[in-house]
Amino acid sequence: MATLLSAPATERPLAAALFEHLDATPDVTAILLPGAGGVREVSWQQLGDDVARMCVLLQRRGIGSGDRLILWSDNSYEWIVIDLAMQLVGAINIPLHGSLPAPAAAAQIAHAEPRLALIATAALARELEKHSPGLIAHDSIELIAAADGTPPLLERLQQYSVDDGRQLIESRLATFDPATVATILYSSGTSGEPKAVALTHANLSSNAYAVIVGLTEPRTERRMNFLPFSHIYARTCDLYAWLIGGSQIVLAASRESVIADCARTQPTLINGVPYFYQRVGQKVAAAEESGAAVTLRQLFGGNLRACICGGAALPVATFDFYHERGLLLLPGYGLTESSPVISMSSPEEYRRGSVGRAIPGVEVRIAEDGELLTKGPHVMLEYWKDPELTRQTIRDGWLYTGDLGAIDADGFISITGRKKELIALSTGKKVVPPHIEGVLTREPLIFQAMVVGDNQPYLAAVIVPDFDLLGQWAAAHSVGVSSPAELIEEPVIVAFYCELVRKQLEGLPPYEQVKRFRLLYEPFTVAEGLITPKLSLRREMILRKHQPAVAALYAGGGVAVEYCDRH
Repeated sequence: MATLLSAPATERPLAAALFEHLDATPDVTAILLPGAGGVREVSWQQLGDDVARMCVLLQRRGIGSGDRLILWSDNSYEWIVIDLAMQLVGAINIPLHGSLPAPAAAAQIAHAEPRLALIATAALARELEKHSPGLIAHDSIELIAAADGTPPLLERLQQYSVDDGRQLIESRLATFDPATVATILYSSGTSGEPKAVALTHANLSSNAYAVIVGLTEPRTERRMNFLPFSHIYARTCDLYAWLIGGSQIVLAASRESVIADCARTQPTLINGVPYFYQRVGQKVAAAEESGAAVTLRQLFGGNLRACICGGAALPVATFDFYHERGLLLLPGYGLTESSPVISMSSPEEYRRGSVGRAIPGVEVRIAEDGELLTKGPHVMLEYWKDPELTRQTIRDGWLYTGDLGAIDADGFISITGRKKELIALSTGKKVVPPHIEGVLTREPLIFQAMVVGDNQPYLAAVIVPDFDLLGQWAAAHSVGVSSPAELIEEPVIVAFYCELVRKQLEGLPPYEQVKRFRLLYEPFTVAEGLITPKLSLRREMILRKHQPAVAALYAGGGVAVEYCDRH
């Protein structure tokens, strides 16, 4: 693979690093896969052979440079093989999370116009066909798992020649251009419609190499992965950082098994979101109260050097909890549009309340209105199919993040607020509240709604019924009260609105589902300053007035009755 490795690292696909490790350490373990039967280990040689065979499969399917492919699956060994093969043949990976509901998946697939869809299971393919018949032709689907007598993908790959795959890779890379699109990722826009973020090979490569600069011995790392590769955070900071560093990566069997899998594999590094670290901290705190001899480090397997945090704001209390117990919890900051990392903390340099310093090659500055701007090789190429939004977001090379921030004299960045109406859940998911509020208020019996959840594990809402219509419904159903304050306390009405909320939000991704809500008997009015003359919600004013009710939505009791306990 001499030709493959002759170009500078940032001028070839990230996947090319695979063959460096294969040539140097073919029998060394690259991937660990915990499961019911133990921990399966995959060597660099096995991975390289499977990727080469996958390249041949894609070629036989007629896939070439610039072709768009859907990858609809949760994390798996196959996900890695497919992604690396796509890079090496020049195809564009458009990943969808495995739990994405069929309606949302159909909308993204229709927008993407793929040549081929690689789908985890036949059940997912059937759901898609049921929702959107004919959206993808049957012969344009490649199933990953076994189905209806068809063997699984890895077994089907064995019919292809590794040597043919290597030759194909060499020929494709002879004309490789790092400025071409490597992936398109769907991220919620201001209208709630998905934005298609196009990232180039150069975007991904520059960001991944900058991420591992702070690791003095990247080859000794063993990374625990549980965040989805369909999101750029895990893809860059877990998958690609592992790949170019030549270390080991552990794919957790599930989100529920992360701690158990840590005990089995003893990772040295883990990427997570605030919600995860908060939940682990709660377990440790409960154990400490009961007198159990357990430490944070032991819970993570005993060898953890640091916990990396991104995806949402890290509460200072969680930061303190970990550091007081001798385990570094290091926050960073980024966006899908920035590949994603803009800043990171390191074991040597971090500050309480900060998201670290800009990574190498990345510029940051604060605009006059306080918005954080960034410039460099990490900035996306475009919003695919949306040149106007691209022009609004990238000006003179600067990416306008929509976040308000500050930079101190030593270059440490703090995020102080959000310029855009965007909720960042503590799970790392980003949600556009006006979109969900619009879906809710399409129901005539819901007059007004405001969704909340910033830095919380799930969405909640305060809802004002249309009391004229509700009064009619109550009379028809022999409800013996009529005042708004009494109506919202009636169990039959509470149950009725629970079903309305469920029905309205059906088909949205799980993280866009409202888990709890509170009915209010007073509408938001211009006179009270809760809405503008254009009827837009004044969120801060509403939160100020209804702070006890909103706080109770995340406390499991009080005035915020838990109507839809689905979290």
